[in-house]
Amino acid sequence: MPGLSYLAFAAGYRRISFVFIENGELATWHTSCIAARDATRATQLAREFIELLAPNVIVIEDIRTGTRKGRKAREALAAIRAEAERSRAQLLPIERERLFRTRHDEAAYLVRHYPELTDKVPSRRFHEREPHQMVLFEALALGHQALQGSTMLIASKM
Repeated sequence: MPGLSYLAFAAGYRRISFVFIENGELATWHTSCIAARDATRATQLAREFIELLAPNVIVIEDIRTGTRKGRKAREALAAIRAEAERSRAQLLPIERERLFRTRHDEAAYLVRHYPELTDKVPSRRFHEREPHQMVLFEALALGHQALQGSTMLIASKM
């Protein structure tokens, strides 16, 4: 939705990422290994970028609806959520949609809308581990999902 800014956070195995979408355009993104070490550091990362970017909407995966994430990732998301609730921004916890067969397919779809991240799409074979930067695309998917749902999605969560 034009005029709104979305800050979407995602946590994965030893990584926390966020993307900032402003006026429908990808403005910035960041991935941190250090912030994923514990909940305190995750809180600090969230606080720093919430204050710096001042988003209208903060998007995060709703882990209360069930998730396959590990304990540390769930703790990081809970810490980020607590920090987001203290901010002035509207918190938008959403269930992550899985519309693609693989995360790589999802990343390839997302870079059509956000070509700035084209060089971040990893190539891998089926037997290789998932690349660490995939958590960045998870955050982008949440932000994109919120952007597509726009005002009706925000209103339903109020």
